[in-house]
Amino acid sequence: MKRILISFVLLFCSLSGVFADDFFPYGETNENMYYDTLGYGIGELLESGKCPSCVGYNVEDVYGSKSDDILLETDIDDITEQDYKYGLVRLHGLYDEIALPPYSSVDFLYWSKNMAGQEVNISAIKVFLSRKYSYLGDLRNVLYIDGVYESLPIKYIVWEYPREGVVKTYEGLGLIADGEGIVDGMRLDTAYVKSPLLFVKWEAEEIKEGVLVRVYVRNESDEILKDTVYTHREYLETRDYLANQEQVYEYVVDIAENGSLGYPGIYNPNIKKECVVRGEHMESNYVGDSPIVGGIREQDGGFLAYIGSRVKPYGYRFCVTRIPYTVYSSEIFLEVENETEEAEIVKVEQAPSDVLGVQELPKTAV
Repeated sequence: MKRILISFVLLFCSLSGVFADDFFPYGETNENMYYDTLGYGIGELLESGKCPSCVGYNVEDVYGSKSDDILLETDIDDITEQDYKYGLVRLHGLYDEIALPPYSSVDFLYWSKNMAGQEVNISAIKVFLSRKYSYLGDLRNVLYIDGVYESLPIKYIVWEYPREGVVKTYEGLGLIADGEGIVDGMRLDTAYVKSPLLFVKWEAEEIKEGVLVRVYVRNESDEILKDTVYTHREYLETRDYLANQEQVYEYVVDIAENGSLGYPGIYNPNIKKECVVRGEHMESNYVGDSPIVGGIREQDGGFLAYIGSRVKPYGYRFCVTRIPYTVYSSEIFLEVENETEEAEIVKVEQAPSDVLGVQELPKTAV
């Protein structure tokens, strides 16, 4: 009988929160009525091709929806439902997984609504890039993105349930009137998929048999890359890469009349998948790794962390996958006056001709 009474009291408190937001001053998250959530969309998808500085891949391996389509068709009520414990349930399988080749981009899409019965002030938005233990899931392993490890303090009645992990913090939305918010969604950020294999430099020397070429390729990740395939004209070699290992390919090619040596490519069949959310069971009031986004609310000079939604039921969600691909170097030319060229970091403008479409990218230059 006592257990039934306690359950009734908790349910009554949850239902009563529908009519008023008493989040301040104690920060009990079951009283927070500002709800938000996140989704992943395809920002830029490179056209697959074999050409200098291009990326080739199987288009059937790509998974996800274009961000423009998602934002046109989806509001927050399409991807969430009310959680009788607190906040919203972020539903499975709706823009929470994406698979792309390197140098294509993932958009972080943000939705929110204020049901507090009053104006709220959102001073910061915090997107989780990892699980509590980052070795279990960390987007920094597959995306060019950075964050800081934080513990977001969340209180539920008398229990402390922090959401911990690597976080990227964004400026908040400021004052949001009752009944308003980013209901139809917006782009919060864009991040590009990494390629662990990078062309570092090349060396070319004329010899009796033709041109002796040495191409240096480095694995800039902590992954062990098995069965990579390097090709350049008729030359082909399969190798494994240890973490952070650099390898040299040495062989002879013919030179064309214009001095061109063509361009090598390297195929990486190793799939990399990182998931940063673990859902909770439907009856759970625990936070764990279930939120993908949270934030900071401000009122009268006070600041409190909030969680507006959690993934339910159990399952690993919010995953980014790097699919198998081939990355090609820029075209190599033999120049007698300067036979060796070091790799350089070049700024790539966001233009249709720039197929890699990433702002800072290692690239062999001549």
